[in-house]
Amino acid sequence: MNFRIGNMLFLSLILLAASPLNLFAMVNHDSNITGDTTVGQAPDTVVAHTVAKGETAYSIAAAYNTTVQSIYKLNPDAEKGIKTGDRLKIGRVKKAKSYSNHLIEPKETLYSVSRMYHISVDDLKNANPGLDEKTFDKGRTIRIPSFTGEFTNIPATAASGVPANPNMEYKVRKGETLYSIGKNRNVSVETLLNANPSLKESGLKEGMTLFIPGKRVQEQKTIIDEQKTAPAVAPYASKGETVRVGVLLPFLDNNGEIPKEKLAEYYEGFLLAVKEMKSKGLNAEIYAFDIGAENNTKKLESLLGTNEMKNLHLVIGGVSKQQIETLTKFSRQTGIKYVIPFGTANGIANTPTLFQMTTSHSSLYTGIISAFKNRFGNYNIVFVSEADSDNDKTDFTNALKKELSKSNIPFKTATSSVNLFTDIKNVMDGTKKNILIPASSSEITLRKILATMNSLDPETVTLFGYPEWQVYSQHAGDLHKYDSCIYSIFFLDEQQSEAKGFADEYRKWYNKNLINSYPKYGCLGYDAGLYFLTALDKYGSGFEDYIPDVKVPTLQSAAHFERINDKGGFINNGLYLVRYKTGSGIEKTDISR
Repeated sequence: MNFRIGNMLFLSLILLAASPLNLFAMVNHDSNITGDTTVGQAPDTVVAHTVAKGETAYSIAAAYNTTVQSIYKLNPDAEKGIKTGDRLKIGRVKKAKSYSNHLIEPKETLYSVSRMYHISVDDLKNANPGLDEKTFDKGRTIRIPSFTGEFTNIPATAASGVPANPNMEYKVRKGETLYSIGKNRNVSVETLLNANPSLKESGLKEGMTLFIPGKRVQEQKTIIDEQKTAPAVAPYASKGETVRVGVLLPFLDNNGEIPKEKLAEYYEGFLLAVKEMKSKGLNAEIYAFDIGAENNTKKLESLLGTNEMKNLHLVIGGVSKQQIETLTKFSRQTGIKYVIPFGTANGIANTPTLFQMTTSHSSLYTGIISAFKNRFGNYNIVFVSEADSDNDKTDFTNALKKELSKSNIPFKTATSSVNLFTDIKNVMDGTKKNILIPASSSEITLRKILATMNSLDPETVTLFGYPEWQVYSQHAGDLHKYDSCIYSIFFLDEQQSEAKGFADEYRKWYNKNLINSYPKYGCLGYDAGLYFLTALDKYGSGFEDYIPDVKVPTLQSAAHFERINDKGGFINNGLYLVRYKTGSGIEKTDISR
C-alpha cells in the first residue's frame, strides 16, 4: 500500500470517530513497524471478539496477548479501521509452559494484573478456577500462566522463589514525583510502576506508601528483560524498540484559539517527519486523537483514562490552558513524557516529564542582549521612540539599555513627535556604523524609519528589530538594503533549499500548499516530530538524560531544551539571530547553542 495521506477527508472521518490513528498499520502494511511476536507457532485456538465502544486494534491485541499485525492477518478488512459491533477472529497461543504466583494488592483488579503480566483476563480465570471479580480479593495468591514463546514479567511482589530483599517501603512526601523518588533511590520510573501497580490507576499522592525494590529484585528484572521475546507494556522503550506516540489536538473545534486548519497542517507536517525518520530505521506507532473543544476537557479526560493513553511513550498536544493542565497532570501521574507544542504549563516547575516547545521572547532577553552586545557593541547605538507610536517593545529596549549601561557601552535616544528624520540625523555618528532600534514592532513604525533611512547612506546605518518584521514582506527589500537584523524563536528562510524541499513534499503528499502564516504550522509539526522522534530513536523513551546530545536540522524552530530545575521539566530556549544580508540571502544563526 502506498504511503500517501493526501485525502484529508479520510483523516477527518477517523478523527470524528474519536479513534486512534495508527499511521503505519493503516497506510503502510510492509513498514516493519510492529512485528509479530508469536513467530513460528500457529495458534491453538481462534476466538471471536465483538468490538466494544472505544476499543482499538491495539487495545484488543494487548488484551489477547497478540499483535495488531496478527489481528490484521486474520481480519484483512480490519486494517481499514474497526468500529463498535465488528466481529473479529483472534488467534492465541495457549500452551502454558510454567506458572508463577502473585499476591493481590489493594486496588488491583483482574484487568490490571492481566496487563501487568501481558495476558488476558480469561487466561487468569482459566489458570485459577473459580476466580472472578467477586473472588478477586486483596491478600489472595493466584497463579500466573506463562505461555510458550511469550514473556511473563515478574514484578517485585511475585513469589518466584528469588529473594526480593533487601527492599523498603517509602512514604511519599509533598511535592515529590516518581522521577524524583526514583532518581534519589537509583531506580527507574518503570521499576516503580511495576512494583506499585496501583500507581497506574490512582497516580502518585502525598502520604501514600510505595514499595521500593531492592537490588536483588532489580537484578532479577534485568535477567528477565534479557530473556524477553515480546515488547513491554509499560510506557518505556529502549533504544531501537518500537515507540508509541500520541498526537492529541482539538482537530474539529470550530471556535478554537488556533484554527482547525492550522492544527491539521501541524499534524500533516508531523507525519512528514515520521516518514523521514522511518526511512532512517525508526520503529513507531503514531496515534492521533481529537480531544474536543478547547474550553471543555471532558472528552480529553475520558480519553486519558483509556489503556491506549497509558501505554504511550510520548504525548504531544493540547492548546488551551485547561487542556495543557489536564495533560500535565496525566504526565505527572503516569511518567509519560508530554510535549506542549503551543503555550506554557504552570506545572512545569515540578513535572520532570514535560517539554515546552515554545516560550516567550521576553524570557529570552538575556540571550538576545548578549548576542547584540557581541555583534553591535562597537556601533553607534540609537534607540528610536515616537510619541504617537504604541512603543510595544519598550520592555526590551529598557532591558537592553540597562545592560549596555552596566557594560559601559554608550547609546543615544532619538525621540520624535514632529520630524523623525531630523531627530535621527542629529544623533548619527560619522565615524562608525550606526544601528537604529525602534521601540515599536509595528509596520507603521518600520515604514517611517525606512523612509527616513532612504535619505541616508546605506553603508553608514543598519536596523535591529523584531520577530513581527517577518510578516512585513513588502519591506523585505529594504531590510536587505540596510543589512538589518532581527531576533526570533521562529524563522523560516523560504529560499533555503531544505525549506523549498519541505514545501514541495507537503504539496506532493497533501495536494495543497502550506497556509501562508507566521509561523507555518506544517513546519512547527515537522520540527517537533523530527526532534522528539530522533530522541526516541537514538536513546529510547529515557532520552531526557541525553538532551544536550539531541541535535536536529530543524526548518523553522530553534530547538535547545534545558531543564528548568532539578525537579522540573524542560523549556525550549532556542533563539535565532537573523540577518537580512545586503543584496539578498539570509544568515540565520542559532544563538542559543
